Amino acid sequence: MTQLKMTMAIAVAGGPTWSINRTEDVEAYDVVSVAIPAGATDTEVQVQPGESAQIIVLAIQSSVYGDDITYKASDGTTDSDELTLHGPQLFGRGVTSLFGLDVKTLKFSNALADGTATIQVLVGRDATA
Repeated sequence: MTQLKMTMAIAVAGGPTWSINRTEDVEAYDVVSVAIPAGATDTEVQVQPGESAQIIVLAIQSSVYGDDITYKASDGTTDSDELTLHGPQLFGRGVTSLFGLDVKTLKFSNALADGTATIQVLVGRDATA
């Protein structure tokens, strides 16, 4: 087992502050860094070979965020609706079911006229479930 430690702080000016700390035990993890050049469409990044229920943590970050950077989840046959990568995204245990399919790959697109987006994906999962 490997432990993934996650820490997040959220502070509202003049309002509440949350400090979120979570540790998850995973049997396997992968980290992928991929360059998505301007104009690229549906560049596939392998997430995992099994079922979404095996995903414990899925994190996505990019060097570029905004309306021009999008992605879809895919089970190899069907794609989810397209999502815009407005900022870093973290999906915890069970949340990948929101895609409505077994997430095996993510398909990234970069509609910028110029510029590469470097996307990093981290997945932690059960390898024997």
